[in-house]
Amino acid sequence: MTKAYSYLRTSTQEQLRGDSMRRQLEQSRKYAAVHGLDLVESDEMKDVGVSAFKGLNATEGQLAGFLRLVRRKKIPVGSYLLVENLDRLSREHVFKAFGLFSEIVSAGVIVVTLKDGLIFDSKPDLGQMITSIVSMSRANEESELKRYRGSAAWVGKRQNADKKILTRLCPAWLSPKADRTGFNRQQRTCRSREENIRQLRRPRNGNRRHRPKLKPR
Repeated sequence: MTKAYSYLRTSTQEQLRGDSMRRQLEQSRKYAAVHGLDLVESDEMKDVGVSAFKGLNATEGQLAGFLRLVRRKKIPVGSYLLVENLDRLSREHVFKAFGLFSEIVSAGVIVVTLKDGLIFDSKPDLGQMITSIVSMSRANEESELKRYRGSAAWVGKRQNADKKILTRLCPAWLSPKADRTGFNRQQRTCRSREENIRQLRRPRNGNRRHRPKLKPR
């Protein structure tokens, strides 16, 4: 039976807590069952919080391991690689993304995008090539736009740092004000911490401080 490998990726831990991984895996299982493929789940490839925009999944992640097997010819020719979209493989510039994609299919691995059911093999027609390039270009542009918006947002926050806090993250004894102009001190937490410190400093055995016994060497 022909082997099929499922590659699952999320760019953030938050997506892992959602439905993304389950959805991707269910799509792979369904496709394998319908087309009579042996889905290799024991070696499931899963990259969580690994950037495809920076190409880290192809150099450090689980996908990198699969690529090493492809290069060593450990993946049988005619095997399937199932992905939700091509952007799961890469969000790098289209030249790099297409280079990664073409390396996989040129090695005889058939790539299937589960969202639209497209099949890419080592002899794609012109329409398939255009479709893949357009998809990779769009994925890269989306990531570039997100990075630009994120950078612009932080620039704005830094410019207003004297008026509003940059982030809601803070120590446990503080809480951000509703208008984000600063932090409130939580008195109960502070007193509890101060009492703990006093307890640690309080002498034991009357007025003598407790000193740990040193073992002779």
